[in-house]
Formats: sequence, structure tokens, C-alpha cells
Amino acid sequence: MTTAAPPLIRQRVETSAARASQVWKVYGSGEAQVVALRGVDVELERGRFTAIMGPSGSGKSTLMHCLAGLDSVSRGQVYVGDTEVTGLNDAGLTRLRREKIGFIFQQFNLLPTLTAQENILLPLAIAGRKPDQDWFKTVIDTVGLGDRLGHRPNQLSGGQQQR
Repeated sequence: MTTAAPPLIRQRVETSAARASQVWKVYGSGEAQVVALRGVDVELERGRFTAIMGPSGSGKSTLMHCLAGLDSVSRGQVYVGDTEVTGLNDAGLTRLRREKIGFIFQQFNLLPTLTAQENILLPLAIAGRKPDQDWFKTVIDTVGLGDRLGHRPNQLSGGQQQR
């Protein structure tokens, strides 16, 4: 008696940082309806820089917000790593954004009463985590803000605020 070999099980090796599959984002309804994303498929490779370019109003920011879990999609699926973002509840989205998403907004949204250092460390403080001092120093040295950490946002240039 011969037995068939067990079927090969193929596991997906996660190489993408984020991906979207057939993503639609629709705002409003009826005559006021705006389709911002229409069946978008994109995969952002882990460990690579990716530029999303297009004319004003083409959906770049909407796509980024959906990929980061800052906005929900109307249809389709969004993944960050191997975690499906679509369908996560508020607590799950908060945890995902806190632990896996880094986002630099066009508007800096720095708190004017906090110093540069306090603004940088605020997300960790909210998460109840302590910064790794060696990593913090490396990041600050890399972006050249070491001598500006005690300054408030209105005392920093636009480029320093962005960093």
C-alpha cells in the first residue's frame, strides 16, 4: 500500500512593510461623493525607501493614511507586515500605530509648550515606555538636533521642526 506524500505547505515569507489590495476610499454619497482611491494595489517592500508621487488631489495622502491605519478603507484590505489593518478595533489600531508605524506629517503638529526633546519622546511617554538612551543619542546625532533639544518649536527652523 502506498501513501501519497503530504501536500507541500507554502508559507508566505513576509517581505512587505505594508500592502494594499483592491483598496477603495469613498467620501460622501450621492452628488457629493468623491472617490479618492479606486481599486489600489500596492506593496511597499520592507527595508526600502518608496516615493509615492502624483498630482495634487490624486490620493497620495489618503493612501498613506489608509496604509497607516489613520483612516479606514471603504473596500479592500490593508496590511502592515502580516497584520491586517482593515477590521481592527480602536484598541488594535492604537496598538498597531504605537508599535509599528512611524509617520511624518506635512504639518509638524509639535506641542508648542514642550521642548524639542519632550516632543520627540512624547509618543514613548504616552506608551509608558522609556527611551533607549544610546538609540536616542544616535538618532539625535544623525538628524543634527543635539544642540536644539531644549528649544521650543517656535525657536526652531522649519527644517529642524520637520526632523
